[in-house]
Amino acid sequence: MIGIFSKTTDSNIIEAAGLSGLDFIILDQEHGLVDRERLHNHIRASHQSNMKAIVRVAELNHNLIGSALDAGADGVQIPNISTAEDAKNAIEDARFYPMGKRGVCRFVKAASFGEKNKIEYFNDENKKFLILQIEGQEGIKNIDEILRIDGYDILFIGPYDLSQSLGIPGQINHPKIIEQIKIIRKKALENNKKLGTFVDDIENAIHYKNQGFYYIAHSVDINMFLNTCKELKNKVENG
Repeated sequence: MIGIFSKTTDSNIIEAAGLSGLDFIILDQEHGLVDRERLHNHIRASHQSNMKAIVRVAELNHNLIGSALDAGADGVQIPNISTAEDAKNAIEDARFYPMGKRGVCRFVKAASFGEKNKIEYFNDENKKFLILQIEGQEGIKNIDEILRIDGYDILFIGPYDLSQSLGIPGQINHPKIIEQIKIIRKKALENNKKLGTFVDDIENAIHYKNQGFYYIAHSVDINMFLNTCKELKNKVENG
């Protein structure tokens, strides 16, 4: 699956991304400006163009996770998972019984405002994507215990925060980062866990796809727009 991060507040950009054929878009509430009301419109725009809407919530918080799923998101991405207990809490917050303890209100967008059959609603919601981000040394230290937990779909490696935790902020292609990712990849495959990561160039996207990564997020919509404008200007002026 190939997608991008989004920090825009314009739902037309979300719809256009979907029309490009991307598999998913990550609506960023950790570093972005998307509030709960605007999130509903972004998710609607994503579905209008047949693209999965994943919400990266600001933190491991049952209210934020439940709210994103209630809004109709196809999944949630939880940052800064550091322990097996964090992983268990994320599963409890994102899943209904018997898998978890997500707060129940069926009069929400995800349940067609009460129109959807109750049993169908609960079953469908428990099939949505749950993506856990590992992005620091504590998470790596506890990776074996985290990988043994069942109930989440994808383990996502955050290379930028990982680089900071290793004292080399921003150097995501540094040998230390590459080595850590190799270790996580090997252990994840041994535990039959799907992997995801962030890349900011096409070469790394292809590399990790060939390494068996299932969920690859390339760059951020606003930065992609900026770079396209720069490329246009440079080509015209220097052509």
